[in-house]
Amino acid sequence: MTAWLPYAGSLLILLGAVFSLLGALGVWCLPDAYTRMHSASKAGALGAILVLLGVLCATRGMAWMEILLAITVLLITAPLAAHAISRAGHMAGVRPRVGPLGNALEEAPHSPEDDHDD
Repeated sequence: MTAWLPYAGSLLILLGAVFSLLGALGVWCLPDAYTRMHSASKAGALGAILVLLGVLCATRGMAWMEILLAITVLLITAPLAAHAISRAGHMAGVRPRVGPLGNALEEAPHSPEDDHDD
């Protein structure tokens, strides 16, 4: 009944490795810091989760608590870290390479607090 688990584990680990490789290629090939950060955080986290699910299948569920904890930590920290890095870059003056649609952050309306005089 569980004869398919090693095959599923191998497939998930292979898919995780492919997604991690795509994330690494994105960091290498994409034009600016924001798209590189996006590639690393999204593809890297998905690749790691797939590898962890592959390990879960390969161990036949023996390490399910540790893998669940690791996946939870990845799902919480990867988007937060990506947001913090991109916000710090934007505040430091790192500007994205924009296309014909422009930069929405540059054209954002100012808040009412910015317009008052003391």
